[in-house]
Amino acid sequence: MKRKRNHLELTRYSGSAGVLSALLLAAWITPTSAQEPAGKDLRLFYSQHCAGCHGPDGAAGKKFKGKDLTDPAWRKGTSDEKMVKVIQKGIFFGLAMPGFKKDLTVTESQRLVTEIIRQSEKGKVIAPEAKGPVGK
Repeated sequence: MKRKRNHLELTRYSGSAGVLSALLLAAWITPTSAQEPAGKDLRLFYSQHCAGCHGPDGAAGKKFKGKDLTDPAWRKGTSDEKMVKVIQKGIFFGLAMPGFKKDLTVTESQRLVTEIIRQSEKGKVIAPEAKGPVGK
């Protein structure tokens, strides 16, 4: 009888240990998921990776070698898909413009087009308050 009692106690404790392990795992996973960043600060990304050629407002100008992203004719003639492709792959094997597929997902590139490039205005700095490193 003593053997059965020990076996029952062991079974009861091992079942409790499984439940406790599951609760600890859930508690450990939940805060981690809740703390994940919502996404990259694309204004900061623009200021660190794009403004050097396209200018702080996207208008390029004489001091910058990049395309004027605020030009209405260029915007009208260039689809979002084309811009995303250029952001991902670059231009002329990365010599004219580097690709950023290692830094931005396709979704982030799409957001950069719709939230930053399409909204940019000549004379209005894209990321005046951007500070700190870009997250990956």
